[in-house]
Order: sequence, then structure tokens, then C-alpha cells
Amino acid sequence: MVWLQDHDYAPKTVRVYVGAVQSLANFYEVPISLRYVRLPPAQPIYKKHTWTLAEVGLFIASMDKPMYRTIAAPILQSLSISDVLALTYADIKEEFEKGITPLCLNLTRRKTGVPFITFLGGWAVSLLKEHLASQRLCDEMPIYDVSARTVHAYFHKTARKFASAFEGRNPYSPHSLRAAFRTFLSDHKVDPLYIEY
Repeated sequence: MVWLQDHDYAPKTVRVYVGAVQSLANFYEVPISLRYVRLPPAQPIYKKHTWTLAEVGLFIASMDKPMYRTIAAPILQSLSISDVLALTYADIKEEFEKGITPLCLNLTRRKTGVPFITFLGGWAVSLLKEHLASQRLCDEMPIYDVSARTVHAYFHKTARKFASAFEGRNPYSPHSLRAAFRTFLSDHKVDPLYIEY
């Protein structure tokens, strides 16, 4: 444990590695007790960021790569990062080409396989138009050719420039934007049934 901490491994990684060694020892019937070992906390202290609409606009505008602004807007409007990155041109084609806003998305959740309907508002659609303007469009084309890991890294880099110093987990992560949407709806007294839908 000390060696792992001295080499700057994350607390969760330290716990996993120590557990693996303990498990291996147990397999060979060599018990290792962690009773007097002070393992680091499993979850680092995480301060949730309270977004305002104005701050969301400034944060997204501070992104120097247009593709990431285009990814951020649908996340703010309720889509998960995995659902955004799974979008193909066929998912938006009909209403996008007709210029319909808000644009209806009839999708299946990537993680759960549950069908759902949601919408992209005017801001997300206008950013999408900019993003797709220079691309050759075909139905099976993924709208975003980037991994979730890359998106998280870009958000982290942008947050470091945008915000005062923070430790641990990025309080300006894609997930925090998605959570902000629910807060904005609640703050504006939207019926909880509609929020859940």
C-alpha cells in the first residue's frame, strides 16, 4: 500500500491492488489482515458543482474545439455521454433536414436497452448544423468519431482553464452538465413527472 501511494496511484487503485494481493494470498491459504492498515478512502472527496445557466454558456463557449461544444449541448439537454456518442446521422436525419426544432430523438438507451424519446433544443441543433456542415453525410455515419474517454479528458482540460483549482474528480464533467439539466427544470417548477420522462 505504501509503495502504491508513494508512486501516486489513486486511492481506488490502491484499494483494488491491495485487495487483489489479499485475495491471492487467501487462495494459497495465507491470510492477510488489513485490520491495522489505514487504506485510503475508496471515494475521494467530491464537491458537486452548482451550475447556473449563464455559467454553462460561458463554459461551453470556452471550448476551443467546436465538436466538443456540439457534444456538450445535448448532454445538458438530458442525453448521457454514451447516448450522444452513439448517435448516427440516421437518428437525426428526417427532422434535421426539414429544419424542425426541437428535434425529436427516438432512441434506445445505450446502457440499459430501454427505448426513450427526448429532444434537442434550438441551441444544440444550431451547434449540430455547424458541426455537420463540412461533413459528407450518410445514414450510418456516427455524428461524433471520438471516445467517451477523450471527451472526459477534454472537459477536464477545459475545466482547468475555466475554473479555479480543484482536486480529485472534475466538477465540470459531462455528467455534471447532465445533472444540471434536472436541477434547472426543478428550479423552474417543472412537473416532476415531466422531468422523469
